[in-house]
Amino acid sequence: MPSFNIDNFIKDSVRKLKAYKVTEIDPLQKALKLDANESNYILSKNIKKKYADYIKNTLINLYPDPNSKNLLESVEKFYGISSKNFIFGNGSDELISIILLSLKKDVAVNIPSPSFSMYEIIAEYNDLKVKIIKLNDKNFDLPDNIASNDDKNMKKLYFFSYPNNPTGNHFNRKIIYGLLENKNNLVVVDEAYIFFSDEKSFLNELAKYENLIVLKTFSKIGLAGLRFGLLFSGDKLINEFKKIKLPYNINSLTLSSIEFFLKNFDEFEKNIKKTVKQRKVLYEKLKVLPFIKVYRSDANFLLIKLSNEKYKVKFDNFLNENNIIIRNFTGDMELYYRITVGTAKENKKLADFFIKFSESL
Repeated sequence: MPSFNIDNFIKDSVRKLKAYKVTEIDPLQKALKLDANESNYILSKNIKKKYADYIKNTLINLYPDPNSKNLLESVEKFYGISSKNFIFGNGSDELISIILLSLKKDVAVNIPSPSFSMYEIIAEYNDLKVKIIKLNDKNFDLPDNIASNDDKNMKKLYFFSYPNNPTGNHFNRKIIYGLLENKNNLVVVDEAYIFFSDEKSFLNELAKYENLIVLKTFSKIGLAGLRFGLLFSGDKLINEFKKIKLPYNINSLTLSSIEFFLKNFDEFEKNIKKTVKQRKVLYEKLKVLPFIKVYRSDANFLLIKLSNEKYKVKFDNFLNENNIIIRNFTGDMELYYRITVGTAKENKKLADFFIKFSESL
């Protein structure tokens, strides 16, 4: 009997991919985990009790109700956008999938580099043509000529993480506006980290630009485990996305939880302010260390770069030996690391470790 040949069934674009690797943590080891841009602040005892009381009557024997009036009204009030112009997703990843799944194959997907890796991964397994936009080395901004070189007749989609992951900066808004002026472009602005920034959202531009899509999430401010994201766009686009969004894609507990937390958002605003304060503290502590360059950030993380490639092996070993988990990269970014801004205690511990490493050189 001939052996099973997987190549006869699975398309090449999937076969060539590597599975997204999530850091495995030994629960017996007390690791300093600052790699995933989560919030390390836990809910207060008072909010935990209110939360438990709120969701205890959620019916899990029935399919979830994505048209919950209370939740839709809460989201409308929070963002100032009509419910006809947004959909919910199981995290931003599902919403990115919905966007890319809807595209024709002749639409070129333009992605800055470095940026969020899932844009490219999802585009590739949807057999879409990907074009990488190399960011400026000096400030990680978009090339000035991106709009002037934009082919007005070619259909394109642009992804912009705003502020950008992993660099932490905002791209030049004028460049993004220039791309929006071309109606052969779709522009996706992913605002996953905007809670930590003073920059204004692109949501206010939806009425002006029919080709604008804005993504939002609560994952970075303390609700990563709920896997909840939002996609906002004008009538024409949102009506197409609704056609391919899976029914009941958000579970009942998540829907109830988001409804509760929007009513108690003060809890998260406090932690956002703590994170922004700690980001500044951590930046000041790290920027004086000679073995790294630290980049300013408008997100809940800092990007650092080793000042000399000869430190790479020793630094990686040092991180492993001390159970420090931060995000590393490969290729052109192999000397860079992304550090999630933690609590005051975690940040002090990390800074002390880095000082120790610096003194060992």
